[in-house]
Amino acid sequence: MMAHGPNALHSFIADKFEAAMGRELPQMEVRYQNLSVTANVTVTGKITAESELPTVFNSIKRSLAKFAWNKRVVQKEIIKNVSGVFKPGTITLLLGQPGSGKTSLMRVLAGQFPKSGNVEIEGDVSYNGVSREEITKLLSQFLTQFDKHFPKLTVRETLEFAYAVCGGGMPKHTEKMLSNGTPEQNAEALETATKYFENYPDLVIEQLGLHICQDTIIGSGMLRGVSGGERKRVTTGEMDAATFNIITTQRSIAKCLHKTIVIALLQPAPEVFNLFDNVMVLNQGEIVYHGPRNHAVSYFETLGLKCPPRRDAADFLLDLGTTMQKKYQVELPMGMTQPPRLASEFSDYWRQSPLYADLIGAINAPHDPERLKDTVTARQWRLTKRNTSFIYVRALMVVVMGLIYGSTFYQTDPKDAQMTIGVLFQATIFMSLGNGTFSTNIARLISTDRRRLPSRTHWR
Repeated sequence: MMAHGPNALHSFIADKFEAAMGRELPQMEVRYQNLSVTANVTVTGKITAESELPTVFNSIKRSLAKFAWNKRVVQKEIIKNVSGVFKPGTITLLLGQPGSGKTSLMRVLAGQFPKSGNVEIEGDVSYNGVSREEITKLLSQFLTQFDKHFPKLTVRETLEFAYAVCGGGMPKHTEKMLSNGTPEQNAEALETATKYFENYPDLVIEQLGLHICQDTIIGSGMLRGVSGGERKRVTTGEMDAATFNIITTQRSIAKCLHKTIVIALLQPAPEVFNLFDNVMVLNQGEIVYHGPRNHAVSYFETLGLKCPPRRDAADFLLDLGTTMQKKYQVELPMGMTQPPRLASEFSDYWRQSPLYADLIGAINAPHDPERLKDTVTARQWRLTKRNTSFIYVRALMVVVMGLIYGSTFYQTDPKDAQMTIGVLFQATIFMSLGNGTFSTNIARLISTDRRRLPSRTHWR
């Protein structure tokens, strides 16, 4: 199937799995609200761009800062009160200049932000309603950009080792999950799952374009091995010419397998940029835009900033809020005196936009209300079927009362107001006094509320 492209492979897997499971594949929606990250930094002088560079002199200076007589503690805001949601089945591009907070945001969402006494994280992050403290240690991982590999292992051996360490092979609960279809569907899905997990390292090698060098050692700065680009693909799966194919594969995973994918890139090519559904632009720790990719350029046009015809949209978005912004300024819309220049000004305009209102609505919305309705309906139907004594008594009562009412009001004149009111009164009394299970349902709601998790968890 891989020869026909990643979309064909993922569609085949999704069709087989969903048929055997009797429902859609599990999904994950990530929400974050009022998220802020601040750090207390000890400084001895004026903070400049040069003083923040990772040089030997600056490193020594920061190490000795705690012994300086004129030291002071400065609170640095890394991420400033941001809110948003990443929906399943979408692929989002995270854009921003170096130092804008991209890595910090990704680390917080992955639950891998280093915790220390001088760092404070505020706000809520949830995954299908479950807080990050409960779930990230079990399900999340963060990959750094450093090429930390065993130099003498080949590419295949490195990926096979990583797969084995992560619990390679088909999970034990997979067979139980794939048992809700017909026997034929269950067998086909189980066979597909077995082959998929057995050959997963080969799929990764093919998707990353590493099949040519799969038997070549990784190498290092002192040992000749694969090229730097190939080594970077083993590390993060991202590199120059292969980026388009990799993002195409990730988009296929998002669409076919209903996964939630967020990728941070510095300067994506136009063809790569067009593969994303949504784009988030960060500047100095603040969100200046988060919404559909095809609406990003037009949104900033409403602020008096227009992307030239021959300028890449991604480069245009990265230049906003910098000294390069002046060349994009055009005639201002009515009511504006000057376009925003600072990140805080862009953020203020963003919070007043309809797109931001839609985003907040999505954050506060219940998790998949249609799925919740179906689940609760199925539970109530199961409870009702098990209460057989009530069903029999209720059916007998309806039949008997129907015969009594039918014989009492048989062949009456519908124009007789007193008779009509009598029929309506009897019907109302029957409906009011005949629903004896109402108090039972209230008791069930109270019982459910007592057992409810604080995070109102709903697994999809």
